[in-house]
Amino acid sequence: MPAVHIITGATSGLGLAVATRLAKNADCLIIAGVRNPETINPLKHAVPSRQLEVLQLDTSSPELVKSFARDVKTRLGDQKITSLSCIAGVQILGPQKATANGVDETFASNVMGHVLLVDELRSHLATGATIVTIGSGTHDPKNMLASRGGFAGADFISVRAAVAGENTRPHRSERGQALDRYATSKLCAIYHATALAADPSFADAHIYCIGPGLMPGTGLARQQNALVRFVWKRILPVLPYFVEGVSSPERSAKFLVDHLILGKHGYPSATHIEFTGKPATSSAEAQDFDVAKNFLAEMRSMRES
Repeated sequence: MPAVHIITGATSGLGLAVATRLAKNADCLIIAGVRNPETINPLKHAVPSRQLEVLQLDTSSPELVKSFARDVKTRLGDQKITSLSCIAGVQILGPQKATANGVDETFASNVMGHVLLVDELRSHLATGATIVTIGSGTHDPKNMLASRGGFAGADFISVRAAVAGENTRPHRSERGQALDRYATSKLCAIYHATALAADPSFADAHIYCIGPGLMPGTGLARQQNALVRFVWKRILPVLPYFVEGVSSPERSAKFLVDHLILGKHGYPSATHIEFTGKPATSSAEAQDFDVAKNFLAEMRSMRES
């Protein structure tokens, strides 16, 4: 029976590269959560139809997350999930946007939906399953590469503040506050992995947060002007050869798939790790275990209230 790998955000960038590498290196079924069916052609070209199933998913919508989880469980029956890669996300650089449920869209897409999805699929995880969340050096105010891009680090006050997209830096421009919300979501992705690894319900799983590096050429610059988009897609992709901390979807996917999903799990659960295999540099805030545990507990209590 083939291994089952769940991937969110599999139609482009890192998610597409992960799906492509898994399909080439494993006897598997890839279940991809896709928000827009019009974007699936690259995925269909990369993964043979016998290895691919596409289901609707928008991580910013709790209703669609629950529907996706139900569809997965119905599709699998007694079969279990080998890996769950929580890759889908957005980087909104303009005015703040909120979901239909009143949640900051960046936080909903990058964090809240994945917290719900992992919990919804818990009963269908195989023993030794791998769960991966996606962090970023942008959460760390001391990260020089992120600072050059205008990031000032995460601005985390509380879960409820993150849900509302609140900001404590009124001096920051509209774009700067948007970058803050993105960085905060990446800090929370680290918290998610840290807290899950300490949850007895996930004791049999291997849980990691990977820092995939800056990946020029992906869709993160789609809200920028034409010149910036051109430089991002055509010029900056050569940087992995010259600049530390810069990667590519293929390079980061190679580490994620070969070492975290298909490898021998040589890293302890809860490891925050770079695409190079080295421990990720984390801010002091990201290393606060009590805050991480409280983060997950509060996320879950908000769903129940």
